[in-house]
Amino acid sequence: MSRGKTDKGLDKLDKIDQNLEKLIPKLRQRRVNIEVMPSIDYKAIKQWSKRCIKPLRNFCEKVLAELFTNYTPVSVNNLLNEVVQRGLRLEIALALASQFDPTLGNDTLLRRYIEEGFVDWEYLVSVLANYGFRFGVDELKNLLTQPTETKRRFGLPRSLGFKGLKK
Repeated sequence: MSRGKTDKGLDKLDKIDQNLEKLIPKLRQRRVNIEVMPSIDYKAIKQWSKRCIKPLRNFCEKVLAELFTNYTPVSVNNLLNEVVQRGLRLEIALALASQFDPTLGNDTLLRRYIEEGFVDWEYLVSVLANYGFRFGVDELKNLLTQPTETKRRFGLPRSLGFKGLKK
């Protein structure tokens, strides 16, 4: 009894197989747009890019998005913290980091900048030009050699009851 049911099932499958050649051309392809977005920490990108000067803030955001997409957030944050702790310009470090390719191991200029503070201004201008930012060497040097503004507030713990200075 069960053998008859399996024979009927096989017969149906044979009919489907025989008709596939006729059915396949009638099928329409439907485009499915699937875009896999990597999880990027946009909050971190905004926080870091705020430290860049206004003319280069969009550049910093683009490079930070690339870095956070291709590398771990911890490694990117460690690199940027190192740059800030040494009192170096974030814009220069990001420009040099944007050119880094781990397969080529071409991090010499970035390392040299972090360790010695050396900047190849012509190379930096060419990197920025690749991103659509046009600067002359002297203009970029003047822009990026100005001291960075650090917004540090002096504050005592609230437990001490300090409410501010009075005249």
